[in-house]
Amino acid sequence: MKRKFRPASWSLLLPAILCLAGCLSCGKSRANQPAVPSGTLQFQGSQYSYAVFVPSAYDHVHALPAILLVHGGGGNGPDFLKIWQDFAETNGIILVAPTLPLSAALETQVPQLFPALMELVKTQWLLDSRRIYLFGYSAGGYSTFDAAMLDSTYFAAAGVFAAIITPDYYWIVQKAQRKIPITMYIGDHDQFFSLAQTRATRDLLLSMGFTVHYVEIAKQDHNYPAIARWVNPDVWTFMSQYSLPQ
Repeated sequence: MKRKFRPASWSLLLPAILCLAGCLSCGKSRANQPAVPSGTLQFQGSQYSYAVFVPSAYDHVHALPAILLVHGGGGNGPDFLKIWQDFAETNGIILVAPTLPLSAALETQVPQLFPALMELVKTQWLLDSRRIYLFGYSAGGYSTFDAAMLDSTYFAAAGVFAAIITPDYYWIVQKAQRKIPITMYIGDHDQFFSLAQTRATRDLLLSMGFTVHYVEIAKQDHNYPAIARWVNPDVWTFMSQYSLPQ
C-alpha cells in the first residue's frame, strides 16, 4: 500500500512541540550518570545522532534487553534517555535514544530506520535480539506505532504515552505480521489528545486481536516527565513479559 502522510495531524501537534521542550526539562536532573553519546547513523542520505545508556550490570558476555526511546516534539534523545536512566540502571536495561526531526516525512523511514539503528548498536553492545522494545511520547508516539506495526517481528513489545493512531493510519494495524503487545497511557486532562481518541486506538487494536494494556491517569495532563517515575516501572512490567519467538 502506498504510504500516506498526515499533515493535518502534525499541525494539531504544533502547540505541543512548543511546550514539550519545557516539559522534558523536568527530567534532566533525574539521573546522576551521564548518557554515553554513541555517535551517528547515516541512513538514506540523512545523519541521525543517538545516545546509549549501558547499565553497570553489563559484563560484555551476557546480552541485555534494550528499549528504543522516541522523544516528543521539541525534545532530543539524551534528555529523553535521562528520564529512564535510573530505572534502567536498577533493572539492567540498555537504552537507545536517537534525536529525530519528528515529522510526517520521517515516518516513511521509520520501518527501516529504527531496526537499522538497533543493528548498529548491536555492533557495539550485546543486545538480546528477542527482547528489544519501543517506547514513545506524544509526537514520538506516531513513529512508535508505525514501528510497532510495520516492524512487529523485530520489536518484542511497545509502549506510548499520550499518542494515538489517527484514522488515516488505521491501515498500518493490518500490516502487522505479529500481534505485538502494546501499552498505552493517557491523562484525563491531556491538552492534545482526548480520551475518545485514545480509546478509539485501544479499541481498534483490541478488535484486531492485539494485547493492550491501557491506562487512563486521573488529573494528569500531557506532561509525561512529571509522572515518569510511576509510568516507567509499569511500562516495563508489561513489556518485559514478552519476547520474540525463537
